[in-house]
Amino acid sequence: MRLYDSAGRYLGCCYLTPMGRRTPLSAELSAYDVDVSWWVTPEAYQSGYYEKLYVALQQWVTGVYPFTKPFYSNARIPGRS
Repeated sequence: MRLYDSAGRYLGCCYLTPMGRRTPLSAELSAYDVDVSWWVTPEAYQSGYYEKLYVALQQWVTGVYPFTKPFYSNARIPGRS
């Protein structure tokens, strides 16, 4: 899904993928019901949208869809330990 800000500027994309498609399905990962991933443009990243999108996805994925245990495969925020 393509992502835009409220002014219509392109920010990046997010993906809801069945578990086991992006990464091998392990016993640990089989407990999750969807693999959520995303990316943003360099400009959007510089404006803090990578982290903002992560926060928004956490609300959107479980609020709009019937997922109860999403796996955020790139949830580690770059630049954080």
